[in-house]
Amino acid sequence: MGRVVLGGYTSLGIGGEAEAVIVRSREQIPEILTTCGVILGRGTNVLISDDGVTDRVAINRISTVVFDGTHVYAGSGASLASLAAMCCERGLSGLEWACGIPGSVGGAAVMNAGAFGGDFASVAARVDVFRDGEEQSLKPCECGFGYRTSGFGGDFVSGAAFELSRSTPEKIMAVQREYTRRRELTQPKGRSAGCVFRRVGDVSAAYYIDRAGLKGEREGGASVSQLHAGFIINDGTATARDYLRLTERIEEEVRNKFGITLDREIRIIGEI
Repeated sequence: MGRVVLGGYTSLGIGGEAEAVIVRSREQIPEILTTCGVILGRGTNVLISDDGVTDRVAINRISTVVFDGTHVYAGSGASLASLAAMCCERGLSGLEWACGIPGSVGGAAVMNAGAFGGDFASVAARVDVFRDGEEQSLKPCECGFGYRTSGFGGDFVSGAAFELSRSTPEKIMAVQREYTRRRELTQPKGRSAGCVFRRVGDVSAAYYIDRAGLKGEREGGASVSQLHAGFIINDGTATARDYLRLTERIEEEVRNKFGITLDREIRIIGEI
């Protein structure tokens, strides 16, 4: 594939150049694990250096999806939102919460992505990972799932199986429309990496950020959303340094005002 601008492969639209290769099959994974230092899925929840990265980058596009009754298997590079749409068309319920989440199946496994009371762990039947040079199939109880986290660490997630339930496309679509409506009311449009911080217990990080008076605060082209304080928006001119400076300001202000240390959901790649 050669050198690419990584910002073009992220939801935030920030990131410099790197040597990259597209991964389209499981057979490529053993070689990728020895030749690439960075694995990139759909590029959500990541902040990449403006200078790029020196490591070779693997861009995961292992996107095969197989349906067998209520059992669904998806490659880790498959779009989570597209998978939710395919399940809807077939009358398979359980992934309605994923209809507006832009990440990949692999990223959703690693983050235990979720919304509206549902999450990855609640519908996963197994997760396949490359660990210590071998592919292993893990039951959900072996995955270390927690709130927006898992036990995969440095593993390469190759795919996941889901056990869903029968419904009708009409009923599933109605739920997805309601979730989409609620997202449009509460989540900002524009380029972002999603929620920057994890919840603090049962309270969203946005609650503290808002009450610290940080809505609308800006560093260069990066600003705290006026609609949802948990999002930092790139107006199209933001650098990685802008984004990181604003993130650090938020952390400092919340710590000083409430004595709370926010935990980042985003992953930083490269030197910023």
